[in-house]
Amino acid sequence: MAEREFLSNEKEADVERSSEDIRQNIAKQKENISQKVDQIGERIKEKLDWREYVKDYPCLALGVAAGLGYIGSRVLIPRTTPMERIMDSIAGDVRGSLNGLSAGPGLIKLTLLGIATKSAAGWIKNATSTEAVDGAAGQRPPAGHGSTVRPSAGY
Repeated sequence: MAEREFLSNEKEADVERSSEDIRQNIAKQKENISQKVDQIGERIKEKLDWREYVKDYPCLALGVAAGLGYIGSRVLIPRTTPMERIMDSIAGDVRGSLNGLSAGPGLIKLTLLGIATKSAAGWIKNATSTEAVDGAAGQRPPAGHGSTVRPSAGY
């Protein structure tokens, strides 16, 4: 019976020792795992660092950048519709019919001169027709704000 007690005491000591060993093993494994995770994180940072790739392979990096730029430009450039192509063709024909006049300062000056001439002709026509009608009746057109007649001191 003494043997049985000795065995049971020994088993209890093994259980206590083994639970302590388990705790120590868990702590060691936890440290190992955290170190491995840190190492993996550093490796990932190294692999994703594009500066290292550019430094190691500059020609390849330049080629990749040019290829991505070309693909990006093809994706982002809008396609012309049939109506836009027709309008571009008509605009080209109109530009050709202007005989060298470009949409620059010459064309703008010509347009402004045409507008000014039309306005002056309308003003002269309006002024002469008003004087002819008013002269026959003996009345003068009203002078004041918005009028084309200059007020005189005699009236």
